[in-house]
This record gives sequence, C-alpha cells and structure tokens, in this order.
Amino acid sequence: MSAKKILYLPRILSTGEKGIFTALFFVALLSGALFFGKIYLRLTVPMHAIGGSYTEGILGEPRVINPLFASRDAERDLSRLIFSGLFTYNSESGITGDLAEKYEASEDGKIYTVTLRKDIFWHDGTPLTADDVAFTIHTIQNTQYKSPLRPNWQGVNIEVQDPLTVRFILRTPYAPFIENLTVGIIPKHIWEKITPERSLLHEQALSPIGSGPYRFNEMRQEKDGTISWYRLSRNAKYHREGPYLASITFMFYRNEDDMFSAVRTGKIDGYGPISEKFITHINKNTMSVHAAEMPRIFGIFFNDQKAAAFLEKPVRQAIEFALNRDEIAKQVVSGGSMPFAYPLPGFLKLHEQNVPERAFNTDEAKRLLKQAGWTDSDEDGILDKKTRDSKTKSLRQTSLLFNLKTSDWPDLVRTAEIIKAELQAVGIGITIETLPFSELEASVIRPRDFEILLFGQVYGHEPDPFPFWHSSQIKDPGLNVAIYASKKADRVLEEARKSNDPAERTAQYKEFETIIANDIPAVFLYSQTFLYLLPNDLQGVDVRKLSLPSDRFNEVHMWFRETKRVFK
Repeated sequence: MSAKKILYLPRILSTGEKGIFTALFFVALLSGALFFGKIYLRLTVPMHAIGGSYTEGILGEPRVINPLFASRDAERDLSRLIFSGLFTYNSESGITGDLAEKYEASEDGKIYTVTLRKDIFWHDGTPLTADDVAFTIHTIQNTQYKSPLRPNWQGVNIEVQDPLTVRFILRTPYAPFIENLTVGIIPKHIWEKITPERSLLHEQALSPIGSGPYRFNEMRQEKDGTISWYRLSRNAKYHREGPYLASITFMFYRNEDDMFSAVRTGKIDGYGPISEKFITHINKNTMSVHAAEMPRIFGIFFNDQKAAAFLEKPVRQAIEFALNRDEIAKQVVSGGSMPFAYPLPGFLKLHEQNVPERAFNTDEAKRLLKQAGWTDSDEDGILDKKTRDSKTKSLRQTSLLFNLKTSDWPDLVRTAEIIKAELQAVGIGITIETLPFSELEASVIRPRDFEILLFGQVYGHEPDPFPFWHSSQIKDPGLNVAIYASKKADRVLEEARKSNDPAERTAQYKEFETIIANDIPAVFLYSQTFLYLLPNDLQGVDVRKLSLPSDRFNEVHMWFRETKRVFK
C-alpha cells in the first residue's frame, strides 16, 4: 500500500474503525519502543556519571586545613579530600598508590624508593614533583613548625633522585613505615614562602591548594571567625579515576542533636558517627547506616607506682573477672561498640584459638581476692588487708579503694560509672575524676599521674604496639601509659617492627598477646565501630575498615549520584 493510500484511510474508515486503527498504531509503537528498549538495556550497562552533590554534617569546625597540622576531625576530613599522599588505603585496609606509581623496599628494610606518577598537578596547574615530597617531609621534621607528625619522621632521611623519584632512608628497619607515606603532600612553591610563624594564620590555612580529588571553592565565615559551611568542587585534572560528585559541602555543628535535625529537614545528606539512639528514627527508605570497623581499643590501665595493690596479680585478675564487657559496650551512648578483650585490633585476626578472654564472673573475682587475703575488716563494703610498706617495711592497713581518671567525653563518663558499680559488687571501691581531654593529657597522661586510667588506644592500618607497650616508651612522649616493662614483650615488639614478613609478624603479635594476657597490665573492654549515615542514592561508598574517621574519604573519588548508560 502506497503512502498516499495510507493517508486516505481516515476518509473511508468509520468512527469505530478509526478508534481501532489508532489503538493498534499506538500498541505497535509501544511494542517497538519496548523491544528496542530491551535491546538497548542488554547492550549497555549503567555507569557513574559526573554530577550531583553531597552535603555532610561535622561536629566542630576547622582551624587549619593542612595534613601537617590537622588535629581535629573536621581538619583531617577536609585535608583528606584536598590533599593527596604518596599512598592511600582502600576499603580492605590494603595499601594502594595515590601520587605514587610504585615503590621498592631494600632487603634490609631501611630504604624505600618511590616513583611518582607522570603528569600530576596541583590545583593551580603547577606540576607536582619529588621536590614537593621532600619539602613536605622536611617541613614535618622542622621543629619550628611544631607538626604533631614529627615523631613519625625522626631518623628518616629523604633524597630526591630525579623529578619523579624520591628515596627514604631509615636509621633502623620499621615494617609499618609504608603508612607514613600516606601523609598529604603540600606544594613547595607556595609553602616555602610562608614562615613557621605565619603557617597557621596564612590564607592557605583555610583556602589551601592541594592535589586531591576536590579543591577549595568557597566558605562562609561568621563575624566572630567561626566557619558555618565549607564547599569543595571536583578536581577535573585529578590523577586517578573520577571524581564524580560535582561538589561536596560540609556544614559544622556543635552537637549531634542539631545534626540529626538537619538530616530530617534535608539541610544535610548525612554524617558520622551516628549514635544508636538516632538510628531507630531514620527513614530507611531514603537513608542507610554503614558500619566500619575501627582499631580503637578502650580499657583501664593500672599504675602500680601510684597504687601498690596493683602489684598483686590476683587484684588485677579479679578486676578483669568483675567487669561485664557486654554490658559496658551496650551502654556506650555513641553506639557501634563491641565487647573486646585484647590489646591488638580485631582485623589482625589474631584471637581465634589464641588467648581465651576472662569472662565476666563475680564469684571468681571474689574468690581470688579472698584467697589473696583481702577482707572487709571494718565492714564498710571495701576490702582491705595489712600490707608491708616497701620503703619503711612497716605494716599498714591498705584498702582496695582507687581513683579512676578519664576524659569528660560522655561515653567514657558512662563507662566509668558502670566500672564503679561492677567493682563495688566485689568489694573494690572507685572514685571517678573526669577532665577535658587537653587537661587529661597534660596533667594526667603525660606525667602518669593516676591510679587507674580509663582511656583508648588508636592503631593505624599497619598496627604497631611498640609505642604503647615497649618499656622505652614508659616516659612521655612515649605512650606506654600502663608503665609496663617486660623483657619478653620488648624482644617480641622489637622483632615484629623489623620484620617485613606478615606471617612472621602475626606469630610475634600472637606471642605478645599471650604475654599481656598473663601479666594483665590493663583490662581491655570494648572496641568501636564507625556508624556512618548516608543517603541511599549515594553510590560507590565502601567504608569497611577505618583507622581514623577521615579514612572514610579514602575512595571518595568513586562516590556518585548520577548515572549514564554506555555500550558494553
């Protein structure tokens, strides 16, 4: 039938026939569309596309956005997006190149040679070279800049081999050194003109130039100097895949109540960590909580130099039996806490068939104390006994009454209260003293001025217990707050940090845990999980293991909200 005859059809068809013809025409059209649509879907796959934005709430605000000086979570978060390191960690805590294309380590573990990627640039278009890497490390090592990272780089020399090659020479082998190479690199051509005195006040402190996936765009600073929000835009010349989100905005809050309200009103898209009390109130159709394991271990540390009763092993054993880890972890208000009884992080997988934990058992705690001669002679609810003074050799009445010091952070305050109640049940008295973290660090932790310290130990992706447990670290600035000295433990820790063989280090760490379990210089209570509230349409997020909260942005360049279809 010719086109002319088809056009003539409407004149000869009845009204009913016209309706049937029109319906058949649209059915054929729809069928064709569905057919070709199915073909298109079979031949194509959805892919992330550039576009969309994300807004996150953060507790506190930044003062200096620079990886060399960042000390607050807000500062570390922004630094992670704006600056790149030689290496970074993926969601499985595996090391991967960022600015670095490859590296080689010498057989003796003292020399690391790193080769940079070609054609990498700062946000202002200036090429990034090995000179920038060397300048960054020299700045950290310079005492005038007062970088908190300086202890990590003592005894390390840096040599620039050529524009793309830099060599790190260590005084002694240090297996976890690769984690040091994740520090953000700063631009020499900018910072070499800024004196140490101006480093925290210069405009680069809040409007920095980096080489990361996102670059500074704009911020709002109030009249009193506080920052209410901070916006980043994608780096179109980023040296790795992506980034896909067009922009990321951070809004700063003083408390979680305000942040959760901002989520419910749509002012922000997400935040972390979220407390469990809020999780039950989220809209699960639009929001999800991502749980990330963190190597943070909280416990109580004994100081037998301040409280001689801790020299008796039965007392330390009894305290461990008297504490209910399950109940303590359940009561931690910020959520994401798990009962944990070991000195090293769970992701090392050391604990299966290794050291059995001392389970909660008040009867066993009471038996141990009674067997050691502790009784309630004055019926005041606190056990006591006559002990001999180590200096005067005279007998004196000693009570199991201890002062526990900790931070005024709500989680630790609540934990301290539970510890007090549970130890009271077996005849051990506790008084609680809480201090702001800065004061706790200066007047308690550094001078080791405590009988019991409730605190946490934070490990990196390459856990090294040496700073926390080696006898050389007993005095400040060492982190051995338990004032623990053991020749066996020292030997194992020294060997472990020198070994480049993961299997050998694992065996040494297992031996170390056995030593600690036998000596009981501390009682470990719980570890934390980072609970991250995010919108369901934000894709590409994979945050299974974090060392610091800012690690959630290690693969932010792969996050996306927009998609497109491409042919297979």
